[in-house]
Amino acid sequence: MLRSVPKIVSRSGTISPTLCHAVLARKHAFANLTSMPHIFTSLRHATEKLLEAEYFLCRSMEADGIYFQYELNAFLSASRNVTFIMQSSMSRVAGFGDWYAEKQAIMRNDPAMRFFLELRNVSQKQGPVSYVSGAIIGGGYTYRFVEDRTKLPRDVIGKDIRVACAEHLVKLGSLLSDFYTDMPFDACPWRAFSEAGMKALHFEWSDVEVAVGYPSGWANVDIPAEEKFKHLRRDIEPLNVSAIERIASNNITGEKGPIDFSNVIGTGLIDRFADNMSRNGLSLNPRAAFLRAVIDRVKDIDGK
Repeated sequence: MLRSVPKIVSRSGTISPTLCHAVLARKHAFANLTSMPHIFTSLRHATEKLLEAEYFLCRSMEADGIYFQYELNAFLSASRNVTFIMQSSMSRVAGFGDWYAEKQAIMRNDPAMRFFLELRNVSQKQGPVSYVSGAIIGGGYTYRFVEDRTKLPRDVIGKDIRVACAEHLVKLGSLLSDFYTDMPFDACPWRAFSEAGMKALHFEWSDVEVAVGYPSGWANVDIPAEEKFKHLRRDIEPLNVSAIERIASNNITGEKGPIDFSNVIGTGLIDRFADNMSRNGLSLNPRAAFLRAVIDRVKDIDGK
């Protein structure tokens, strides 16, 4: 919407109607040039957040001490922003509201996904996420969430934090993958620039010209439509669908290749420690919680 045209005052102090009309004419011309019946949308930024979350998860595999907390906080923030950005990017897409409402109902009924949403809020607004760690024979550490401000769902109890994070990331990747499958032309402008995309989204050649920054009338050439789109797609970055599908298929990959989570499992000692911190009234006495975990572990071994 155009704002009211400012008064143009000449050096003599009088309003110049000629200048006013000139400014108004330029504003109307600009509005006509930039107004678009169709706005192309993309999952690009949501995908970038998905990959950002994967990046911090991979970094957490080699982090310890306070640095693990930094990586965990960064993962929680990036992973939460996947859905935030997706909703913002697709808010104008016809049918997205109903589509997302169905997915949202599934996510709300998933205790682990709700848990990660709450964790992000804790991390951003209340303080560090509660967890305990223990050394692994052969090197490295394993981590467990501790029930503090948020209730631990069953799917998280007894799992290394990074394993639980990876499972959450896979669910987010599946969400983006499902949207690309169901609404490919809304998810990827590169796919939309096609005869099938034009038919599905009901856009015109003038919309395409404005989207890629070409002059008006550029597409008015006597060549097949797909040939035009072939040239236009050169100026459009394709959506990184392979990365979305890779993560959705539980292939979490870092700079050195796929991540092996089997070496961060740890022993039952760390699980007892986390359980004591969470449920046995020892949240404020980690030393006592650890000693009780050691005693219980020894009893288990002697019992075997």
